[in-house]
Amino acid sequence: MISASITYRVFGPIILFLCFLSQETNAQVSPFIDIANAYNGLNIEFLGVAHTGIYDQGAAEITAYDEATGVVLVTNAAKNTLMKLDISNPVQPEWVDEVSLDSYGGGLNSIDIHNGIVAVALEAETQTDSGTVVFFNTENLSFSHQVKVGPLPDMLVFTNSGTLLTANEGQPNSSYSIDPEGSVSVIFRATDHEQHTVQHADFTSFSRTQLLQKGVRLSSMDENVGKDLEPEYITVDETRGVAYVSLQENNALGIIDIDNARVTDIVGLGEKDHSLEGHGIDGSDRDDQVQIKPWPVFGLYMPDAIAGFEHADEFFIVSANEGDSREYGSYSDEVRVKDLSLDPTSFDASIQSDDQLGRLQVITPFRDEDVNANGDVKKLYAFGTRSMSIWDHQGRLIFDTGDLVEKKTADFFPEDFNSDNAENDSKDSRSDAKGPEPEAVTIGTLGGKTIAFLGLERIGGVMLFDVTIPDSTQYMGYVNARNFSAPFSEDDSEILDLEAVIESGPESITLVPSLDNTNATIMVLGNESTGSVTLYKISYSHATTSTAGTYSSLPKGFELKQNIPNPFNPVTQIEFEVFTPDVLELHVYNILGQRLTTLYQGPTTRGEYQVEFDGTSLSSGVYYVELKSQHHLAYISMLLTK
Repeated sequence: MISASITYRVFGPIILFLCFLSQETNAQVSPFIDIANAYNGLNIEFLGVAHTGIYDQGAAEITAYDEATGVVLVTNAAKNTLMKLDISNPVQPEWVDEVSLDSYGGGLNSIDIHNGIVAVALEAETQTDSGTVVFFNTENLSFSHQVKVGPLPDMLVFTNSGTLLTANEGQPNSSYSIDPEGSVSVIFRATDHEQHTVQHADFTSFSRTQLLQKGVRLSSMDENVGKDLEPEYITVDETRGVAYVSLQENNALGIIDIDNARVTDIVGLGEKDHSLEGHGIDGSDRDDQVQIKPWPVFGLYMPDAIAGFEHADEFFIVSANEGDSREYGSYSDEVRVKDLSLDPTSFDASIQSDDQLGRLQVITPFRDEDVNANGDVKKLYAFGTRSMSIWDHQGRLIFDTGDLVEKKTADFFPEDFNSDNAENDSKDSRSDAKGPEPEAVTIGTLGGKTIAFLGLERIGGVMLFDVTIPDSTQYMGYVNARNFSAPFSEDDSEILDLEAVIESGPESITLVPSLDNTNATIMVLGNESTGSVTLYKISYSHATTSTAGTYSSLPKGFELKQNIPNPFNPVTQIEFEVFTPDVLELHVYNILGQRLTTLYQGPTTRGEYQVEFDGTSLSSGVYYVELKSQHHLAYISMLLTK
């Protein structure tokens, strides 16, 4: 049972500066490393970097480690090649091979490896046509076979048994005249060039009305919801044979029965209230300051990368809540707050100034209830939530980092706060968009801890969180080797400039067992802006912990309080407080789990609620009260004595 009341700890930082020598430039640089006091057994060490020399074209975007050969494979979208990186000496990683993919299809998007075979996702020459997955032997990058999948295959992942799943995004063409269906292809016995079979899990069994009721965001009026749903990233629950796919633009998760290649459910992820203390944002790129505070705007989580892990026989999903807009031809779902007509009863007109929320890019109104009779907007939604979240297997929110990510980067890099990933000297330029923009997330285990590694696409670097107990997640540390003082823009993109910057725009995180047989991992970052791969050694040993500095991180939505009186006979009052407007249900169950009555069902606004329960017709014993919404769940027990 998971409580709706969740806290985590923030500890005073220990700032460490490590100097290292760049193998290409011989220039001394100082990566930034922060370790939380509670995790002083954490050690982060920069190892080395390999450059492609290509600026901001995804030349080192997705990475995967091959245990059979001990090398890292890297996608180079700029050259449409698959590259091999020898990391046997991680201080001096070396490019050793590459293969062109031009003859197999359009651009490559992702890779994964299983038993000496690498699978490469390739979109078609015409992006809206069916794509392919091409399989190569990792030892010499020789071709094995290829399989046709859905349009625009992006992220793909092997299960332990060798089944391969691909997230077929199915984006429209640039003019929005063709919009293929999104899907997930399931390739059974994928590495067997003779025995593989493929099935496609689509969304045709769901109706537009059904998904809207579930809180799924739909942009199109088309009744074929498959055209609107765009699978982005997949994580697999190996124990139960279930896959979860992020539907980023739809602010939803799809749940897939792998063996039957069937989408069993789609869950809307709801919204985050940025007006709550501890969940604010910096919404202006024109205020000449860091101004992270509560604002009257909601964020849609819209996760990009997701990852999963087990705790107490339950499966949890971690999401990097990047956000994403849709812009095709004349269609755009993005608008600045200052360009909207706002409902004067919902907003103060001053928020539309450039130094407040006027510059913030929000979603064009997409629900009738969010505008008044005059067409004035009553509710604002931002793209993404600038945070990392944890969800249970039913898509209920367990934990969110609040405004910690943005606040930490503001503290660490006040002169480069919310910088763009493709340009130095760009302070505050991303505040009106999606801030630090959490992009990548990976789960690893060190020193008995389950750790989430969160990559920040814009300002760069990786934050580490202890997610061992999901609803008590804690910040562990942060590392960022980006050199903000080096020349870096489209006018300064020579190889020497890129080498001086070291890393920017982390797109993927791969964890590799330490090559020196120590209890450590090598973290491999693929950086699309600098076209570089950076390597770190990370270890953790148990250490004395601190208990200072606790505050709540999760916008709880509601709190169910203990009934009064308790024990009771025969009448008691059940109270709950609502922090975020939602649709709630309040039920009473007996000890066998049978529902006896529904005390409340319907929409709520902020405030305190009290409901009377009469147990006259019941016998003495323990009864349970459940308060739930689509994303939150809370229980109390109460004792009836007669």
